Amino acid sequence: MKNIKVRQITKDELSWVNSCYEKVGFKTSNFHNEFIVLAEVDGVNCGLGRLVTIDEENLELGGIFVDDNYRGLGVATKVVSFLCNESKLTGKIIWCLPFEDLKGFYNDFGFDNPKTSFPKEISEKHLWCNTNGGYAKKVLLLSKHIE
Repeated sequence: MKNIKVRQITKDELSWVNSCYEKVGFKTSNFHNEFIVLAEVDGVNCGLGRLVTIDEENLELGGIFVDDNYRGLGVATKVVSFLCNESKLTGKIIWCLPFEDLKGFYNDFGFDNPKTSFPKEISEKHLWCNTNGGYAKKVLLLSKHIE
């Protein structure tokens, strides 16, 4: 089995992060407003994820990316687990806008249909994702409250 390590990026790694996001049509990252993590398999960069701060209570989990050569190894699971277990999240709500076919994956981490009203930024992004400016696949709106 491959050795998968996940860690927070350094500022010097931001250009690599954004080049990966640009390849797949994701919004680029902002180092000062996001908690960005990098996954490595045997020392090679292969995956990413981020928590974007919306306000004091709300964060968005997103930018989950795994290089094609490393799919099926559990990289995305390690990235999402690492982000969801960030110690500074107690009392916060994490919002997630996954493609519909990934619902089960995110349900495994405790994400479900929202039980509370959602921030304007999340509502607007969800609408954009599911209209002409968004993606070909349907995007869901899920949330998780961290106790």
